[in-house]
Amino acid sequence: MRITYAFFIFLSFSLLLGACGGPAKTDKKTELKTSIKAMEDSISTIQKDPMQAAKMPSLTNIELINRLLAYYHAFPQDKYAAECLFKVHIKYSDLQAYELSVSYGDTLLQLFPKYENKEFLLESIASTYDVLIEPRDEQKVRFYYELLLKENLKPTKRKDIENRLAHIDMDFFEYSQFRMNGK
Repeated sequence: MRITYAFFIFLSFSLLLGACGGPAKTDKKTELKTSIKAMEDSISTIQKDPMQAAKMPSLTNIELINRLLAYYHAFPQDKYAAECLFKVHIKYSDLQAYELSVSYGDTLLQLFPKYENKEFLLESIASTYDVLIEPRDEQKVRFYYELLLKENLKPTKRKDIENRLAHIDMDFFEYSQFRMNGK
C-alpha cells in the first residue's frame, strides 16, 4: 500500500513538473538559443570576409529570422524573446523589408514596453518611416519621434529630435540640406 501511495505521489509530481515547464521546457529553450547562437556565429564569420559576405544569400538571414521567431513563439513572455524580436527588427531592415522591420519593432514595443534598448528601437522605427518607407508617412514619423521624446534622452539628442519635429513637413533629405545650410 505504501509503495502504491509513494508511486502515485511520484507520478503526480512528475506530471506536474512536466506541465509547469520543467526540464523539457528548459531543454527547448537551450536548444533554440544554441541554434540561434550558431547561426549568428556563422553569419558573423561570413561577414568578416567582404568577398564571402557579398556572396551570402538572403536565405541565410531568413534562416536566422526563423530561428529567432521560433524562440519568440515558443516563449513569448521570456526576456530573451524581446531580444529575438529586436534582432528580427534589425535583420528585416538589413534585408530592406522595412514594413516587416517596423511591424516587429511595434510588436516588441507592445509586448515589452520597458525594453532596455527602447530608445534605439524607437529611433530606428522613426528613421525608417522618415527615410526608407515610401511614400513617407509624416504622421508615423511624428508618432515615433514623440514617443522617443518621452524617454530619458540626453539633452543634445532631445534637442535634435525636437528640431526634427519642428520641421517634420520636410523629408529627411530636405531637412538635412536645411541643416547643412545653417538654418
